[in-house]
Amino acid sequence: MAHSHFQDDIVYQIYPRSFQDSDGDGIGDLKGIISRLPYLKKLGVTALWLSPCFVSPMEDMGYDIADYYHIDPIFGTNEDMDELIYEAGKRGMRIVLDMVLNHTSKEHEWFKKGRESVDNPYHEFYIWSKTPNDIQSTFGGSAWEYNEATQEYYFHLYAPGQPDLNWDSQKMREALYDACNYWLEKGVYGFRLDVIENIGKEIDKHIIQNGPTLHERLHELNRNTFGKYDSITIGECWCADHNTRLLYTDPSREELSMVFLFNDWGAFHDPYYGKWKCRPFDPHIYRDIIYARQQTDPAKSWDTIFWNNHDLPRALNRYTDLNYRKEAAKMLFASTLFLRGTPFIYQGDEIGMVNGHFASIKDFRDIEAINHYQILQNMGMSEEEAKAALDKTARDNGRIPMRWNSRKGYGFTKGTPWVDGGKDEKGFSVSEEEKDPTSILSFYKEAIALWKKEPYRTLIREGSFSPDYLEMTDWIAYTRMLNGKRLRVIANFSTNTYPKPDIPGKVLLHNYLEETDQLRPYEVYVFYVD
Repeated sequence: MAHSHFQDDIVYQIYPRSFQDSDGDGIGDLKGIISRLPYLKKLGVTALWLSPCFVSPMEDMGYDIADYYHIDPIFGTNEDMDELIYEAGKRGMRIVLDMVLNHTSKEHEWFKKGRESVDNPYHEFYIWSKTPNDIQSTFGGSAWEYNEATQEYYFHLYAPGQPDLNWDSQKMREALYDACNYWLEKGVYGFRLDVIENIGKEIDKHIIQNGPTLHERLHELNRNTFGKYDSITIGECWCADHNTRLLYTDPSREELSMVFLFNDWGAFHDPYYGKWKCRPFDPHIYRDIIYARQQTDPAKSWDTIFWNNHDLPRALNRYTDLNYRKEAAKMLFASTLFLRGTPFIYQGDEIGMVNGHFASIKDFRDIEAINHYQILQNMGMSEEEAKAALDKTARDNGRIPMRWNSRKGYGFTKGTPWVDGGKDEKGFSVSEEEKDPTSILSFYKEAIALWKKEPYRTLIREGSFSPDYLEMTDWIAYTRMLNGKRLRVIANFSTNTYPKPDIPGKVLLHNYLEETDQLRPYEVYVFYVD
């Protein structure tokens, strides 16, 4: 069966600000990433996805792009990016860029010109209204901002500094295609497409996600850009589910390779406070959402497998008991690694990184968290409760510096980190874990090597999926089968202990030091039955 290159990828997401600082200014940069390529090669990943590093005023940490063609000086130069693409390629890794095609920064030349006059050719690149409606910005407040020069309002679904692009303008679309092709020509492997489900919006009808022109636009984007290359594309889709994602991923539709879904994360949000206050985690609700994705038509769907990214607090805090941090970190990875899809590792997953510690509200850096400190109080929380909510849920938790060692600056910087997030216990850093054969990092390396190895590789990519032990609501358990060969995964997603089922076959992976007849808290087994 023919398959696409991306089906054999393991992608590592880098948040460039927080990965490695090479010049002591407290902000990670491209030279820092280049210096860590040997580490990433040893880990075994095949592609590196970088959160945006284009020129930006950084109102939303780079998701407000002011120039699609140049790297922001805080991260380095275009030559540094060329070097990163080349040096990664030499080691068998490819670079995936984060592309924001829904909006730009208000500092982008297109917007600066377009806002001067309704007759300016760039005016049509954005969304304007004389009589704005009541749509609210995701970051709080109205989604409309007044523009004196044209006596109109422009639309911004996110921060006021992030005006939305008008995808009904063919000239605008062509300008974006040119930008994408510029980087593809330079050897970039593909793109993660930020909030891409918004590009078919119909503002007058209050339709933001999944608008009527969305899939037509994506198909056109594909045919004009990455569809001409051996590429990988991942759409960020907060509103898709296991069925609607097929519209994006069915290869015959020529849209995207895969999409990120968040319905597993959203299943535990509070009905009133949303993601800022979560209901208790329930493994079987999570499990059923993941299983539904695995059981859709394999010819039309390819999944993304991930626990963390730059927009989420750490999964170890959210889903597990940190008294079992080492076991749980290994279990999270192994329990889902053998599903059908492309695994994504977010920086620090492989050493068991957890949420930061923010002493006061002044320690947060993310516009969304800072705005919501007040919004949550307006909704009825006290100051203490609002701060406690941010401690658990803010995006800054996933953005604290990578823990290369346990010393001051974490081996991330010789200067003062742009965001700190406080101390972490000893034991959970790269330098410590590299020396320990039982560490989370050692386990990740072993699991990735196994995932890449035949006969397991073909079985994971092409095998059927069937859930096991559905009556055990604390477990994730499933079988992957191909030509009579089977991989079986059993993971205990709780602090309870259970009798271990008797499964014949060879143990490929296990996260405790010794085997017993019990399935202990967060214990995971991967068996191979020939």
